[in-house]
Amino acid sequence: MLVRLWRSPDLRRRLLVTLAVLVLFRLGQNLPLPGADAAARDRAADLAGGAGPWRGLAELLTGGGVSRLSVFTFGVLPAVAATFLTAMAGLLVPRLAALAELGPEGHARIARLGRLVAVLLSAAAGVALSYRVFPDAGLLARAAVIAALAAGTALVLLLAGWIRLRGFGEGLSVLLLAQLAAVFPGQVRDAAREAGGGAAYAVVPLVVVAALVAMTVAVLVVRQSVRRVPVQAARRMVGRRAYGGQQEYLPIRGGQGGYAMAVPASLLLALPAPGSGWYAAACAAYVLLVVGHAFLRAGTDLDAEEAALALKRDGRFVPGIRPGAHTIDYLVYLQKRIGFAAALLMGVVALIPVGVVALLGGYGADAPFGVTALLIVASVAAGTALPAVRQMDSRPAQETYAPLLR
Repeated sequence: MLVRLWRSPDLRRRLLVTLAVLVLFRLGQNLPLPGADAAARDRAADLAGGAGPWRGLAELLTGGGVSRLSVFTFGVLPAVAATFLTAMAGLLVPRLAALAELGPEGHARIARLGRLVAVLLSAAAGVALSYRVFPDAGLLARAAVIAALAAGTALVLLLAGWIRLRGFGEGLSVLLLAQLAAVFPGQVRDAAREAGGGAAYAVVPLVVVAALVAMTVAVLVVRQSVRRVPVQAARRMVGRRAYGGQQEYLPIRGGQGGYAMAVPASLLLALPAPGSGWYAAACAAYVLLVVGHAFLRAGTDLDAEEAALALKRDGRFVPGIRPGAHTIDYLVYLQKRIGFAAALLMGVVALIPVGVVALLGGYGADAPFGVTALLIVASVAAGTALPAVRQMDSRPAQETYAPLLR
């Protein structure tokens, strides 16, 4: 794949654009804000959580921008938060739901709204940051800091758009993976030092990498897995010729939920002290939330009643199953089985980082990362790799058939 990637002019250009954008992004995360001195950086580090897993989580989500007080202090965090807020608003605000039904034009307007919300969130966070980190600054200096932070978020959105249009993968996911890759290896090194150094410098990275690979592969397998239900069209005789009767497939997926609940649910583990009864209860609640959400999410991927009615209306049927209510019951039965299997696998995946953190000494006061950090790294890796690989595979076919479509 790499040879084909480099030999294709279009793929090579997209790869170079993606790499150039990543360089600009990391440059912005190391470019200091106006007035950012050593004292201001210390206050920003205390604001981010001092030390331990909370500090490590803040560093991951911002790419180290908070401790450096860079122009891209918040990294892609405002954009991710704005995407989540607009998605939730789409479920609650009828106007946004109507826009989503308009097709590409409606989605473009929702995307513009999301970008505006991201800049506003960055400006609001900039106001709070300026008062906490620059307590003696004047009004003009605070305005410069807030404007720089808001402009930095706008530039991050622009860079993400360049990757989406001219590079590989989803822009925000690629930038988020870049800032995770810049921070997480240092946290692994700190974990090895906390474990005693020496052989730990080799053992700890191997354990962490093996856990991340296992989690990423498991999630990709679940997301890609599909049960193809055979569907056959009724055969019709027109004169002496028979039409229809060909076999098709109805796809049923059960693992599209992925890590949607794992990351927020894992925050429960950071509240109680490790080794206590409350920690065991929090761990059980965390796993139940992940498994329950994955199972319920699997039931929403396909409307069994609507699919059965569509099959009956088009003269198609599942071999051996009567059309109508029997087909609905059969599809629901398959959804439950597939969803249950996917939910159990997600529960196992959710327990992997718990075991890794326990193996590395648990949540000590100086622990550089925790369960949430491992989940974020694995989920972003899976969410970034899959669209990029699909895009790489589809580009050669598009180049082959593009002249025929002109």
